[in-house]
Amino acid sequence: MQVCCDLEVDVNGEEVFMVDKKTLASFSKRFGGLFGNSMDNSGNLKVVFHDFPGGAVGFELIARFCYNNGRTQITPASVVLLNCAAQFMEMESDGHRPSLLNQTKKSLDGISFWSWSELLVALKECQDLLLSPSKPSLILDKVLDCVVGRLVSPIVASPYTSSSENSSFQCSCDTRSSYSTRNNSSQVSWWFEDLLFLNIDLIDKELPFLQALVRYVSSGFKFGKY
Repeated sequence: MQVCCDLEVDVNGEEVFMVDKKTLASFSKRFGGLFGNSMDNSGNLKVVFHDFPGGAVGFELIARFCYNNGRTQITPASVVLLNCAAQFMEMESDGHRPSLLNQTKKSLDGISFWSWSELLVALKECQDLLLSPSKPSLILDKVLDCVVGRLVSPIVASPYTSSSENSSFQCSCDTRSSYSTRNNSSQVSWWFEDLLFLNIDLIDKELPFLQALVRYVSSGFKFGKY
């Protein structure tokens, strides 16, 4: 079956997409409500978005999901953008079609198995997409909770720790003491520079514990550059 391109979508002034309005409206309640009775109109329509999450990249991911009959690969690097775009386009489940919003929420069930680097990518994406700490956000809350959980866990060490640091070696008492001090400081503050990209509002409103840890490391301990 040939798919027509009867809808012109201008995304944040970045790029213009020509798509089939029925294909997108079948997964997006926003499009469905926008077109209404004009769904069967044979003429071309134009929609202009000024604040689409993720811009042209975000819309292309949404369009691919629709054209692929409700299937897409969701990774820790893409889940935040897909979730925000799905909310914007009102892609909830109606019981008949796959829901991108539900799929992104389900993918978060495995967040505890994400690596530290994957958590950082997702957290930065939350900040870049201007998720406000003052507004409820399931995905922001989950990412923040998992980040804090990693920081307070007594069994989680630095993800960057080299195996060579754990190898046995012979040294004098003074050398051992010096190494121990450096190693302890590293264990406490390995995450510090990783989180320097965080907006201060995000720290103040959502991470009081992290804020306390930042003060603890930066002033309570004298760990060189930390």
